[in-house]
Amino acid sequence: MMNTTSMLSTFAATSFALLNPLGMLPVFIGYTANLRGGAQAWLALLVSLTVLGLTLLFLLTGNAIIDFFGITLDSFRVAGGILLLLIGINIVTGDGGQAAKDLVVEAQASDFGEARSVYRQIVVPFAMPLLVGPGVIANLILYAGEARTAHDPLLFWGLVGVTVGVAIVAFLILLSGRPLRRLLGDVGLTILTRILGLLVASIGVQFVLTGLTNVIVHTIAPD
Repeated sequence: MMNTTSMLSTFAATSFALLNPLGMLPVFIGYTANLRGGAQAWLALLVSLTVLGLTLLFLLTGNAIIDFFGITLDSFRVAGGILLLLIGINIVTGDGGQAAKDLVVEAQASDFGEARSVYRQIVVPFAMPLLVGPGVIANLILYAGEARTAHDPLLFWGLVGVTVGVAIVAFLILLSGRPLRRLLGDVGLTILTRILGLLVASIGVQFVLTGLTNVIVHTIAPD
């Protein structure tokens, strides 16, 4: 029981750190800068539900999906890292900010309609891979494998519960975006967003290096 509790605590910490809703908040604020408060709340809910659906999908079926397509985790890290690198460069150069401003052109009369219109345009890359990226997916698959190997139903359902809890916390953080924007101001938000873009690009490079290193090591010294 103690081992299960410790594993769930570690899973909760790593899941939140890898999902990084606090780090992604400036990007979300940029997307919702010109939305009404109600529309922003609906958008935060839609994004959070998407995050919950994706994380549960990979927790429940991630190993089967990767096995079916014959993909290794290291290959996934390299591909996801390249994508994150490109997204980070886009944020740093400011192209992402312009795209965010253009999103509100299709605003609808109702808050939900406006949020749904923006959601269709930002679900990629914001929900995936910025929030649910290769690190999150790899973490989910690895812990699901541990639960399957241990034949521990309590651990498995604990992982499901933690995943739901992390998605709820992410929703609450995204919901706080509007007050944070008032606190930081436009200049502070711009600076924070550029720093975030650099960090996202760095994370992408790290994933590529880790994936390539593991591939080389396994090639030179196979199990």
